Amino acid sequence: MSKKKHEIAVLERKEFGKNANRRARCNGLVPVNVYRKGVEGSRTFYVKANEWDILNEEDFSLAYLINGSERIGAVVQEVQHNYLKNYVVHVDFHEVDLTKDVTVLVKIIPSGTPDLGTEGVLEQQIHELELVGKPDALPDVLEISVDGLALDQHILVGELKLPEGVVAKHDADAIVFHVGRAAREEEPEPAAADADAAAAEPEVLTERKRDDKAEAADQAAAKPAAGAKKK
Repeated sequence: MSKKKHEIAVLERKEFGKNANRRARCNGLVPVNVYRKGVEGSRTFYVKANEWDILNEEDFSLAYLINGSERIGAVVQEVQHNYLKNYVVHVDFHEVDLTKDVTVLVKIIPSGTPDLGTEGVLEQQIHELELVGKPDALPDVLEISVDGLALDQHILVGELKLPEGVVAKHDADAIVFHVGRAAREEEPEPAAADADAAAAEPEVLTERKRDDKAEAADQAAAKPAAGAKKK
């Protein structure tokens, strides 16, 4: 289980429009909108593009936008890209109340070494889990130990160790990890191979028969006709 304070500084945004956004991009800035539940419109900021790139590479459920002495807890709502010119157009956040429960999707990754033997293969059936809890209590990533998990054994959602006050919105009996048997590559049956060989053989025999008939015809043509006089 992993939890880290993901913070990024924001700058007050005072100019708007296409020209302002173009100048911001030239200065290495990305426009940011922060929406709040029950409040019309959004708060607007800039973040430095290089700092956003670093933050965006990390797995996180909650980010903190640092505006001077103000610390805003928020989750990413949308990231709009211009893929042709390779830049971020804008980032939309949704502000959360740090004193109330929120629902987020958290990535699940295995840790440790399962006991696969010669036939086992580790199968992950759930890759993200919807968790509910206080923003500061929610993990960024769920690292689940599969150490020693043996053939035909599994780990259920209800068996996961979650932080205090955090619950999973999922069926407790759903399988997260399972050690199954590796699929074996089937060999072709001998009967099928013999049938293929038999199907190919008549073509060769037919060709030989044609050659024998042609040779006999040539020999007959070379013999003198019956009753013909020799000169």
